[in-house]
Formats: sequence, structure tokens, C-alpha cells
Amino acid sequence: MRITTLKLGTLALALFAFTSVEAQEKKKPDPEKMFKRFDTNNDGAVTLEEFTSAKRKNEVPADKLEKNFKRMDADSDGSVTFEEFKAAQEKGKGKKKKQD
Repeated sequence: MRITTLKLGTLALALFAFTSVEAQEKKKPDPEKMFKRFDTNNDGAVTLEEFTSAKRKNEVPADKLEKNFKRMDADSDGSVTFEEFKAAQEKGKGKKKKQD
């Protein structure tokens, strides 16, 4: 009886740990999926128009969207490539860690 209880307890703990780790992994946003959602014409670059139309659904003010877009557009060519997008995401993560 004790061995069965111990096995069940161990199994429950293992399942909890696995579920917890899996849930944490799901919370991490996938930069590639996010980029594809913005790149509505699938040309490999996001324009300000694509970015604002995707983000306007969340009711973010236009001036804030434009500022964020300009921050991501590292070469100032009017479009954001996946590399620029990913670099901006990494920069944003660093700022959040410093604020914590």
C-alpha cells in the first residue's frame, strides 16, 4: 500500500512538473509566427501599413505604432525584414529584464 501511494505521488509530481514546463514553453512568443501575421502579402517584409493594420485590431494608438515601427526598421528603408523584427524583439526582451 505504501509503495503504491509513493508511486502515485511520484507520478503525480512528474506530471505536474512536465505540465508546468510545457506551459512555460507555450508562453514564449514565436517571432517567426508573429512576423508572418504582420506580413500580410507574404513578401518577406512588413510595411508600416501592414504593421498598423494588424495592430489596430488591438486599438493601439497610431503614433505609438509608427514609433515602434521606426524603432524596428533598422535600415530606415520603410519595411521591416524578419531579421530586423527578431533583433527588435531581442532588444525588447533585454529592456524588460533590466526593468525587473
